[in-house]
Amino acid sequence: MNTSVTTHTPADVEIKPRRMNFPFSNIKDRFFFAGNSLLSVFFGALSSTFPPGEAEFIASVRQYRDRITDPLLKEQIRGFIGQEGHHSHQHKLINEALRDLGIDAIKLEKHLERDLQRFTKRKYATPKFRLAMTVGMEHMTAIMAEFVLKNPQVLAPLEESVKDLLYWHAVEEIEHKAVAFDIYRLKVNNEKLRKRVMFISIIGLFSRLAYYQFLMLKADRHFPSLREWVEATKFFWGKKGILRDNLKSMRLFFQDGFHPWDIDQHALIDGWQERFPDIAALQMN
Repeated sequence: MNTSVTTHTPADVEIKPRRMNFPFSNIKDRFFFAGNSLLSVFFGALSSTFPPGEAEFIASVRQYRDRITDPLLKEQIRGFIGQEGHHSHQHKLINEALRDLGIDAIKLEKHLERDLQRFTKRKYATPKFRLAMTVGMEHMTAIMAEFVLKNPQVLAPLEESVKDLLYWHAVEEIEHKAVAFDIYRLKVNNEKLRKRVMFISIIGLFSRLAYYQFLMLKADRHFPSLREWVEATKFFWGKKGILRDNLKSMRLFFQDGFHPWDIDQHALIDGWQERFPDIAALQMN
């Protein structure tokens, strides 16, 4: 962790949208995470949230875009919108592929879309609240991105195109992780609201993911085996579990004066094309 006080996204972080072409038609198995239904539907549930969720992130940032005068931040906002828009597109494509295999991520995608439409009409869903929610969700995605990039072996059992999608997504999430935060600090700067909304977001996200996993398994009339439960528990809460490993970074968010780039993740995104040449080759000109 950087011990200096960070006030903005580093200027040397390039927020560059990349158009990708992942071969999702290569996914052949419904339970594409080493035959584990719990882990497969977890990734299906997670993917189902991205298209509507990232559309909301873009919308919350756009409410403030015209009030930003700093040329660097304006450029970073353009990069943020471009990256999030293409993430949404790619997850729509994989959600269609998963639906065709029997994991109906599209149905759940539409479910969240309707919930977000209702949410934005509520009185408390002010521009400040919506931006604070984006800030919180962007932090959660960035720390999960850090985990998969530092521990690529945890995704090794995934089908190749799913794995490549998640690594690429992780890189770009880190690149733009603080754009919404920088807008929030500049135009809202309410620490109490930031922390309160993050707490709500954590509960909301993981409750929804668990519910979506249940719906997917119920629709398939599949009850996970004891082996699948043990593997899933280890994946989330084991010594190198994705949730256990991220608790420290999650707690940092609740410190006064926190900035996402207090967690220096340059090493994970600098030269990523050399570490993942197969993914870089999928980038479209």
